[in-house]
Amino acid sequence: MLQFTDDPYVKETLNFLMTREVAHFQMFEAALDSIQPNFPPGVLQSDPRYSNLYFNMSNGAAVRGPWNQGESSQFGETWQYIDDPVAYVLETNGLLDVAPTGTPRTPEGVAEIDKGMSKERGMEIDAAVPIGEQAWSQQEKDKQATDEPAKGKKKRK
Repeated sequence: MLQFTDDPYVKETLNFLMTREVAHFQMFEAALDSIQPNFPPGVLQSDPRYSNLYFNMSNGAAVRGPWNQGESSQFGETWQYIDDPVAYVLETNGLLDVAPTGTPRTPEGVAEIDKGMSKERGMEIDAAVPIGEQAWSQQEKDKQATDEPAKGKKKRK
């Protein structure tokens, strides 16, 4: 979706939401670690400005645990506990002025890693996917198999 807009505020919003998913993933992974370890990490890196932010959305007692204090499981970042999310959003100009804290990662470093990992994953996909028209369902595959045969290939029966 990022590639379909030139609006910097839409891009910033989408980037924030994507990164919050990574933060949530890390929180859930830490909370569920004793039940099922070895959750696989995602391919794309998250934005280091947001990946270790924990927004306290409770109306009562603040509960702390490995999902919001200490180091995050994937990046070893120090969780930044935001006790008053509304004030924090206002203080940071709607999160636009947030700087990476508690992490050595930078947006520039993340962009470089993303580019390399995307290239690597693209090569894996290219190697695994046959060249030519692709089918999205078994019905479409069956239709393609009964259509006019490709050059030099016999029609399937």
